[in-house]
Amino acid sequence: MERRRLLHAGAGFALASVAGQIAVPGTAKADPAGTTSTADPAGRAGATSTTGDTSTTTGAEDCSGPPLSTYGVASLTAAIVGMTTLGDRAYVVARGQSPPLLGEIDLTSRTLTRTVRLGRGEGGWAATVSGGQVYLGTYPFPDIYRFDPATGEVKLIGTVGPSGGFVWCLTTAPDGTVYAGTSPRGEVWEYKPATGTLRNLGNAVPGQQYVRAITADDRYVYAGTLPSGYVVAYDRTTGVKTNLTPTPYGGAAAMIARGGRVIAALTKSLVDMAPDGSDARVIATPAAERLIDAMTMTEDGTLYCVGRPTGTVYRRDGDTLVPVVAPVSGDEHRALIPLDGGRTLLGGAGSGRLWWLDVAGGQSDILELIDAGLSGPDPVQSMTYGSHGSVHVGGHFSITTHRPERGTPKRVRVAGEPKQLRVIDGKVYAAMYPSTEVIELDPDRGRVKSLGFIDHEQQRPTDFARFGRERLLLSSAPGVGLLKGALTVVDTWRCRLQVYRDVIVDQSVMSVALDDRHGCPIAYLAGDTWGGGSVPPTRPSATIAAFDLRRREVLWEVAPVEGYASIQHIEVCDGVLYGVYKRLAGAWFAMDLQTRTVLRTGKLPSYGELSVHRGQVYASVFGGLVYRLGPGLDEPQVVLGGLGDGWYNPPQLAWERSSWYAWGVAGRDLARLRLNPSCPSGVDTRVRPPDEAILESLLAN
Repeated sequence: MERRRLLHAGAGFALASVAGQIAVPGTAKADPAGTTSTADPAGRAGATSTTGDTSTTTGAEDCSGPPLSTYGVASLTAAIVGMTTLGDRAYVVARGQSPPLLGEIDLTSRTLTRTVRLGRGEGGWAATVSGGQVYLGTYPFPDIYRFDPATGEVKLIGTVGPSGGFVWCLTTAPDGTVYAGTSPRGEVWEYKPATGTLRNLGNAVPGQQYVRAITADDRYVYAGTLPSGYVVAYDRTTGVKTNLTPTPYGGAAAMIARGGRVIAALTKSLVDMAPDGSDARVIATPAAERLIDAMTMTEDGTLYCVGRPTGTVYRRDGDTLVPVVAPVSGDEHRALIPLDGGRTLLGGAGSGRLWWLDVAGGQSDILELIDAGLSGPDPVQSMTYGSHGSVHVGGHFSITTHRPERGTPKRVRVAGEPKQLRVIDGKVYAAMYPSTEVIELDPDRGRVKSLGFIDHEQQRPTDFARFGRERLLLSSAPGVGLLKGALTVVDTWRCRLQVYRDVIVDQSVMSVALDDRHGCPIAYLAGDTWGGGSVPPTRPSATIAAFDLRRREVLWEVAPVEGYASIQHIEVCDGVLYGVYKRLAGAWFAMDLQTRTVLRTGKLPSYGELSVHRGQVYASVFGGLVYRLGPGLDEPQVVLGGLGDGWYNPPQLAWERSSWYAWGVAGRDLARLRLNPSCPSGVDTRVRPPDEAILESLLAN
């Protein structure tokens, strides 16, 4: 399930607009001695440094030259979400390119023939065809568009939910009526092209926020929900609903209504039932798969489907799914479509690849959409600084290694989204969403090796911290509808993962910070009471837990600010733990670890990630701003602003080890940022307040 990042569109806001001013109860510790940079103002790596005092501007600082230098697009993508076909053309919707980009692919020549921009948003998960027209559903504004291939015209049909919502799925009934499934209200909508009428058929199941799969026959439209996985039939004439699965299966991913049967992919099962829910036959998903991404049925009634995470195509044989081949292994799939009467299958992989499979012979061909011309700048997932001036950037289904001195980035495909990156001994380690796989990349050779999967009902890696020479600490959040996160100790040498689930009871683990000043390694963990979302929290406040890495047990737990639900990120500096909240967005605190006393609280325009560099604490937040939080500051200091909207996840800083320079993004370009606290280059201008409904929807997904 995809979590969204609408703070990018101006969702950073003054916390006071929501909860009023936060009190400042105390004074943080005094500034330690710092260092100043004589980095090359042209933006080249390899700066030298001298010792100095960062608490005041001395005049000896080198603040000449521009505060940032850019080095081209940080990450290119041709990742796709929605996909459908019409005649000899495929239509795909790019992901992360704003406004969404619709691409038309000639299936005969296998070339990109044209592209069209939709009105607004970040992408479109849903696509279907009716009456020679292509219908598309988008996010984070749940709009339905109609594209006319004959004229090239794009028309907005309507908006089917609140700002911050998604149109997850579209289907076409035999009479041409179009149906949509949405979130966060879990509704089904109907559009009749003949009359132009749009009708809300209502929420599928109370408490279910997602209609994630949809299909229709002559009489009913069937909705599959998340997180619990019900299948609900709506009478298309009366709108009366019938729950076909009183006992829910796993969350829905795909559905087909054909030949008087309804087949639903519900996490670890395919459920084949009559339209009234009777005569249900349950087919187990192969053990290697977490779910079925896409399904189709050929003219002769043969069912084919694609599994995740392996990318294997399966053929149904009775009550068994028989593996055929994996044309694109380790990828998500957006669509599976029969061509030539079922002799060929067309697949759309989320990373931006179309493939053709000869069913009888097992041979497949692949079209890379990034090579076909659908690519564009990707919002950045993650970033880390490596050896010899290299910068590694995580994007959708890729890690790009930049060597700015050479000017030739190298892109390596990976299976999913690298939520966190770290470098150990020249190797890049990535924590992947949604598979929870931890991988090792040799950037020089482009080789990728798996260290294993977190699993344990986890879905979203959230933070990395290095522990000793060869280990990493990895925090994670569970899937939708679950609360229990985990801490994982990653042994990069032995390729072993040790998982500690529910280490903070009924909370995601959003961040991990290490403190080994006293020779007793303690990991501090930051919680989020919302877990994976779409389930009521059981804890009133997000907490910090101290975890003894020798005994592998929790020593203590405390809520820094009562009533605040989600801590986004933490770091430790000189015995003080700094944290920034996601709910309420932008609230921050500094807490003495010895006494567990909160020394200071305040507010930032939005949330992001913290980092400690040369004894200083920085916050990089949505809205294109970098602050220094301390030590020794009465108010946060803006160090750099105007960086724009380039991050998909909370903004990070990739620090050079011996200068006041860090790497980040300006817009969607890779950028080297001068963050010398004695050379502030930003203005503390409040980001325009967002639509609060957008913000809340985003925080819940």
